[in-house]
Amino acid sequence: MTTVSNIDLHCHTTASDGAYSPEAVVARAYSRGLNVLAITDHDGVGGVAAAVAEAQRLNQLLLNGDAAAPTETYIKPGAEVVGVENGSLERSPAERLLTVVPGIELSTTWREEQIHIAGLFIDINNATMQELLSQQRIQRVKRAEAIGEKLDRLGFSNSYQRCCERAGVGASITRGNYARFIFEEGKAASIDDAFNQYLGRGKPAYVRTQWGTIEQAVTAIRAAGGIAVLAHPRRYKISNGRLRRLCTDFKACGGLGFEVASSQQKPLDFQYLVQLCVEFDFLASLGSDFHTDNIYRDLGQNLGLPDALTPVWRSPEAQKFGLDPNLKQRRVNLTYAKGGESAAVEKSEA
Repeated sequence: MTTVSNIDLHCHTTASDGAYSPEAVVARAYSRGLNVLAITDHDGVGGVAAAVAEAQRLNQLLLNGDAAAPTETYIKPGAEVVGVENGSLERSPAERLLTVVPGIELSTTWREEQIHIAGLFIDINNATMQELLSQQRIQRVKRAEAIGEKLDRLGFSNSYQRCCERAGVGASITRGNYARFIFEEGKAASIDDAFNQYLGRGKPAYVRTQWGTIEQAVTAIRAAGGIAVLAHPRRYKISNGRLRRLCTDFKACGGLGFEVASSQQKPLDFQYLVQLCVEFDFLASLGSDFHTDNIYRDLGQNLGLPDALTPVWRSPEAQKFGLDPNLKQRRVNLTYAKGGESAAVEKSEA
């Protein structure tokens, strides 16, 4: 079974390493039935204003009953709706309005590990945040140029310049941009394969970077009026013991949120993250980490929080953006005929 949630608090645009412009990501959010979407590009907020403006424009089209208003297209041929939790399948235009949450995903270094901290409900113009982002941009450019030089020595041509040309204006160039570049050059079977061959730790184009600390990231997020969230905790290649230590350190420096649910997630990992969320008294978050077309990781896909957890949108920080603290996550449960799109997803995620 595939679940499509109306809330997704982690995605990327061409302002970092996403394949779609902020406007295109927002359009996709409407097509997927979302009501809340956080734009969380890597170490930059360049996509937030355009996404907010596009949501306001499309919300008005919905309320006006305009023929150009967005429609929902996520129920594909061959899909069967098994049920809808906390809502109905058919909704009025007013029930389909979208709120875009300003966010960010900050790179940090913790005990020699690269850890990502998401900031939600932030003031993107805050001086403390902008100062940190200017430092992050310098680090990102240095790393991106170093990766490009390594790839050029491996037989690619003008790698850094070409990645910049393919990205959005002012985009933060990441390994994700390079992975897509390598794949499009025909030197890898997939984006994941590009990481495995060239960009992962110990691979020929890997460049180690010393980012700022978790405390610096959390401090900037809090100064910007937001909530710091430990992003995709189960994806770090660390033991359960180190993950608990990470949670302890994150909590000690003011981290409040914990990304419990993500699109590509094993059931046992989800259960363990729920346990940690309760144990450390974190607010629960969820996010697809959407970057590009991928049947395994799409906006709102397979995201769900147990009722026992307190979601981040109940926080005072969220109320500044008009989110109802009593908002309940609407989830549409779908199954597909054998061999259909969802069958492939379930096989991969088992």
